[in-house]
Amino acid sequence: MGLKEKCTEEKILEAAKNVFMKYGFYGAKMQDISNQAGINKALLHYYFRNKEKLFDQVFEGALAKYFEQMLVFSDTSLPVQERIFRYVDNVITFLSEYPQMSMFIIKEISINQEMFYEKVAHLKKGSRIHLITLLQQAMETDEIAQFDPVIFVMNLHSLCAYPFIAAPIFKAIINTNGVDFEDAENLKLKKSVKEFIAFKLTKTNEKK
Repeated sequence: MGLKEKCTEEKILEAAKNVFMKYGFYGAKMQDISNQAGINKALLHYYFRNKEKLFDQVFEGALAKYFEQMLVFSDTSLPVQERIFRYVDNVITFLSEYPQMSMFIIKEISINQEMFYEKVAHLKKGSRIHLITLLQQAMETDEIAQFDPVIFVMNLHSLCAYPFIAAPIFKAIINTNGVDFEDAENLKLKKSVKEFIAFKLTKTNEKK
């Protein structure tokens, strides 16, 4: 593939990502994608024969970017808490750049769970460690407190993603109450999530 063709394909994929994230698979139209990419529909079909193939590539790319934020869990040079702290920094920065990513993934998974499982199995091949496994191992070696790792992961992902999913609600609440709130780089959000992590992992907080 020549440089010009590669640039055109990248332009199509970027336009498709924006359209799919806004409208979902069923709401998106190939004409909308071609318009946003600044090309005619015939050229769009030359690169991607149908909406299914284009969506498949966009969705896999979205998941791949999301899973990239979790690579830090496998960094054995860092203590467990630091790995999770870095994940928080990574994923919140990522979601601030792609605020619709979480809703897009959730929406499409709810429609087609089998596709999601297939993509996850494909993307997670290799030596990556899952956060639940990391927590279980750290509990076994007495590095962190004892707690339910599944509930912890649910809480962690919720704390990181929900502020972006529910951003319109929070903005309305802030505006209605006249609250002066500024967190341009999400430093307050990151700090708050890390406080939750530190509290849960610290052994002195274990129930007697």
